[in-house]
Amino acid sequence: MRRNILLTLFLLSQSMQGQAQAQWKVISHTNTDSGYQTRIATIENDDGYKLEIYRDANDVIRLRFNIRNSYELLANKQCPTFQVDKRQLSNRSINDAPCLSQPRWAEYVIGYITGNTVLSLPLHNLMNGNVIYYRFLMGSGNYAETSFSLSGSKNILNGALGEDLVVTTKAE
Repeated sequence: MRRNILLTLFLLSQSMQGQAQAQWKVISHTNTDSGYQTRIATIENDDGYKLEIYRDANDVIRLRFNIRNSYELLANKQCPTFQVDKRQLSNRSINDAPCLSQPRWAEYVIGYITGNTVLSLPLHNLMNGNVIYYRFLMGSGNYAETSFSLSGSKNILNGALGEDLVVTTKAE
C-alpha cells in the first residue's frame, strides 16, 4: 500500500514537472532605440520550439513560430502551416497576406487593433482553443510537426496584449 502511494506521488510530481515546462508566460522586451516596451506571451514546448504572440508599436498583433536550435532551418520561403484544434488550416497572415519567413522563424499578422478592439478569428481561436499544431518543411527537405498547449493562453494573452482589448470575430 505504501509503495503504491509513493509511486502515485512520484508519477504525479513527474506529470506536474512536465506541465510546468510548457506554461504560457509574459516576458518584456524594450527597444533600446525607441524605448518602446513590448509584452510578449510565449510558450516553449517539450520539443524546444517556441511560440510568441505580441502587440507591436503600430498596434499590430503578431504570431511568431521559432525553430528550436541552430542546426535546423525552415525551408526557404516556406511558411509553416498552423491549425488550432480541428479548425481550418492556415499558412497565411490575415487578409490572405503571406507570412514573414526566415530560416529560424516565421511570423504572421493576426490582427490590427483599432481603439481597444481587434477583429481576429486567429486570436480568438488561440485564446479559446486547446492545442495549436504546426507542420513545416525543413531546409533538408523533410517535414516536421509540433504542437503547443493553449491551456492558460487566454489570461496570458490578455496580460500581454492589454486587459481592455476586445477580440471580435465579426465586423460590427
